[in-house]
Amino acid sequence: MTGKIYGMHHIGITVPDIEEGIAFFQAVFGAIEVFRTGPFDVDQDFMANKLGASAHSTIRDLVFLRCGEGTSVELFEYSGEEDSRPRRSSEVGGMHLCFEVDDVHACAERLSAAGVEMLDGPNRVEAGPLAGFNWIYFRAPWGLILEVASFDKLGYEDNSPHRLWRAGQTKP
Repeated sequence: MTGKIYGMHHIGITVPDIEEGIAFFQAVFGAIEVFRTGPFDVDQDFMANKLGASAHSTIRDLVFLRCGEGTSVELFEYSGEEDSRPRRSSEVGGMHLCFEVDDVHACAERLSAAGVEMLDGPNRVEAGPLAGFNWIYFRAPWGLILEVASFDKLGYEDNSPHRLWRAGQTKP
């Protein structure tokens, strides 16, 4: 790839109900709805050849959300797709989103009190490159795996001149 890479602009997620998706990201992450498009008026070739979607699907709505100071989240609601279950983390194509928060324990308590399905934790990595990483996974109402994490410093920082993105960081 040539040219300068600035960073991750957005992550697109297909949800079964866009209003539910918006409400979830607003409640959990304080997301702000920046804009939405409504239905797309495109043909089957566009769906298959430009989006890699089923030619028989349609886009009911698309919305961009701003979540804090990082990468934006783009939600799609499609119609015409039969298998709508999210992939497990262990499956090819499985994924999760991680949001950095100031206190993973307080965030986990707030999410749990709000009825969000939490997996075990919060957890802390004690050794290795992720030493100091506090995290917990949880599920969106449609099954997507998400994570919140907090940390002051990670173990890899003692052995590498490179740094992962951090909230509030001005230099990589």
